[in-house]
Parts: sequence; structure tokens; C-alpha cells
Amino acid sequence: MILTGRYLLALGILAAAASFAGAQTTAVDEPGVCLQCHDDFTQTLAGKNVHTPLKSGRCSQCHNPHASSHDALLEDDPSDLCYKCHAREAMKLNQAVVHPPVAKGRCLDCHDAHASGHHDQLRTSDRELCGQCHTQVAGWARQPVQHSPFSGGNCYTCHDPHSSDHRGLIKKSAFALCTGCHQVDAAFTARHRGYDLQNSDCTTCHDPHASQTPGLLMPLTHTPFADNDCDACHQRSAAAGQGFALKGPVNSLCFACHSDIEATYKKPYKHVPPDQNSCTVCHNAHAASEPPLLRADMFTTCLSCHADQPRFAEDYKASVHQGQPCGACHAPHGADHAGFLKAEPAQLCGTCHKHEHAVSHPMGGTTKDPRDQSPLTCTSCHSIHLAGHQPLLTYDGARELCVQCHKGK
Repeated sequence: MILTGRYLLALGILAAAASFAGAQTTAVDEPGVCLQCHDDFTQTLAGKNVHTPLKSGRCSQCHNPHASSHDALLEDDPSDLCYKCHAREAMKLNQAVVHPPVAKGRCLDCHDAHASGHHDQLRTSDRELCGQCHTQVAGWARQPVQHSPFSGGNCYTCHDPHSSDHRGLIKKSAFALCTGCHQVDAAFTARHRGYDLQNSDCTTCHDPHASQTPGLLMPLTHTPFADNDCDACHQRSAAAGQGFALKGPVNSLCFACHSDIEATYKKPYKHVPPDQNSCTVCHNAHAASEPPLLRADMFTTCLSCHADQPRFAEDYKASVHQGQPCGACHAPHGADHAGFLKAEPAQLCGTCHKHEHAVSHPMGGTTKDPRDQSPLTCTSCHSIHLAGHQPLLTYDGARELCVQCHKGK
């Protein structure tokens, strides 16, 4: 028989395959082999808390040793990879409040994938880690009266770092959480004038982190509350301890004193949720740390509803309007102009940008935006909050912006 070259090649491949199939695979010393190149991890492995797969010498549980379509030769996207073992955390993603890094699959923002000197492989201590995003932590740390979990750096005593069914990622309702440590006894009841607090939110009077005032009371107080005049807003019933009922709808009670605010709701643009309790969506009725009795700083308060526009929340620090409170341009209750602006755009922008206002592109009057025939204003070219180009231009100002209107010129 004459064997052709192609036939001999085929026989050679079959022989090699048979030889490979019969061969014994060699056990690899993980992570010993890995550390021959990645020797910078030697010190990491000395951390107090080492990731379980790494501790048991299974680098390949997360990394593909040969090739991958993911960074660091990971077997999958980081969050999907984590959830293969941490399935309990994945199941909690459907809870009402999910921590933004968790919602975006950024586990490694908080955790070191290999080892750490901190519990749960956190990159640093609880309070320091939280403070990297929650900048108010630094201010709380300077207050003379601090809640013991906060002063001890134990954020997880009250908060779930991943998700929760309660606002602020607290583990339980505010009352249930607080009374887990603070016993509801005769002294507690006396301090609260005998009111039944079962359905109350302790944080309407107390700051859960730190304060300048004993008892962690918030520094700014509503006048009736400061005067101990609960009956100004609440009615007392015959049953002892049931004096928490309000005398009427929240908004009506507020307008009885704040008639100037009520007048703004008669303007064309009303910034009000569709219920009679809208005042307390933004304001605390008893005490607060932020004027005018806001539940949080103005930006955080606004984003509690307007978080569907991520460019405000995630990218705010990149804005040239950084540091300007929402109320600098927007009326918080009602306005005569769209977007709750305090004035029409050109006039409003001109209050700060006086030079630009004097030398600007023609606007107003008969000057129209040829794209939609609307009046040409500052916002025809500039974004109010953020944009991809400086100064807040919606297109590159060198040419791209101009040709949006001046086509063929």
C-alpha cells in the first residue's frame, strides 16, 4: 500500500490524540505557579482575611489560566462571578433599596478580590470606606455627640451594605432598629410625653450619626417642636398615649403658618408630589440638620426623587456648576417657568454670567432655533447641569455645535 503524505499526516494526528488521551494531567500547584510571575501578591496573601478560593489554593476558580474575554483573565464579569458563590446577595437585588455600587455590579469598589486586613475583605475600615462616597461622614466625625455605632466605626450595626427594604439601607424600620438597643421603658415614655411611637421614625427628631446636641437631637428645630407645643399640629385622643394623630392633612397644617409657600403652588409649574403629605417628602416636621428643615442636604433631597436622571447623581462632581445648590436656579415649590426655573433662561444665567450675557449669540425676540423653531436661549447650546464639552456645551464648540443650525455655511 502506498501511503500519501496527507494520509500519513492524518495517522500522525490520530496517534498524537490517542497519546494525549492516555496521558495523565499534571497537578498544578496553585497559587505557587501563579506567584512565580505575580509575586506582588505575596504580601497580599498575608492579609488577615483571605478570599476562600485563594486560601484553598484555587486561583483558577475565578481566573482562566490561559485566555479570557474579561479583564484579569476572569472567568466572567466580576459581579456575575461573585454571585456564583454569594448567591444570597444576588437574591437580595430585588429589595426596595440597592446600594449603587451593588446595583452596578461594582463589588470591587468596596471589596478586595484576594485578601484584606479588614472583615469581609473590605479595602479599608467601615467608616473610612463609607466616607469615600458619603462625604458627610467627615462632618459627623467632628461633632461633639456621636452615636456609639458611628463613633466605633461600625456602620454595619445599622446598615446593610448591599440592599434593604428600608430607606438608607437600614436593616429594619427605624423604630425597630433603634429600640433594639434603646429600651422602651418608663423613662423613655416620659421623655416622649407618653406618645405611642410604634409607627414613628426616630430620625425625624434625632440624627442617627452625630449631633451638636445631647440626645443626638438635630440642631434646627421647628418652632412648635422647640416650644414643646405638640398640640399645635397633633390632636390628643381620650386614650392615653395616642396623641400622634394630626389635626388635618400635612399640607393644610403647614400652610396655616407658611401662607407664602402656599401662594407658590398657585403658579403654573407646581413642584409637588400628588398627595396631601408632600411637605414631609422633603422636610422634617420636627427637627433637621439642614435648612429649611430638609431631610438631607439639598442635592441629596432632590435626588431622592430625581435619581432617574443618573447624570445628576453619578456625574455631578464633573459639572462646572459643581457646588451650586439646586435652589440657586430652581424654585423648590412652584415657578412661572418650565423646569421650575426662577426666571427665563437668559435672565437666570445672566445673574452669574454677566460678561457672557453681554456678548452672547443673538437670542430672544424673533431669533429662533431652526431645529424646532423654539425661541433661542442659553439652553439651546448649553446644558444646565452637565455636558460632554466645556463650558457645558451639548456639542463640541469648535465646529460641531455651530453646524447644528448653520448647515452648509
